[in-house]
Amino acid sequence: MWLDRGLGLNMEIMVVSIGITQQTNNFDCGVHVLYIITKLIEAGKNGQLLEYLENGGLPKEWGTDEIVSKYRLEVRELLISLVESDA
Repeated sequence: MWLDRGLGLNMEIMVVSIGITQQTNNFDCGVHVLYIITKLIEAGKNGQLLEYLENGGLPKEWGTDEIVSKYRLEVRELLISLVESDA
């Protein structure tokens, strides 16, 4: 897929479908997505993303309820510290 939004950029974007974990509760959807995006960025920086794409999916342990719940608490603490530092 080619993108050019009138900015003079000529970029090619590869669109792939990969298997990812799904949240199992009704309240962690946003946190789950944020966690997966964070892990994808880290994998890209570490050079592992292509390996995951070639193998058709992301590590199952990335999206466990326990890990996502822990990440939710980390995000909460980060947000609280940002609000407090701005006060």
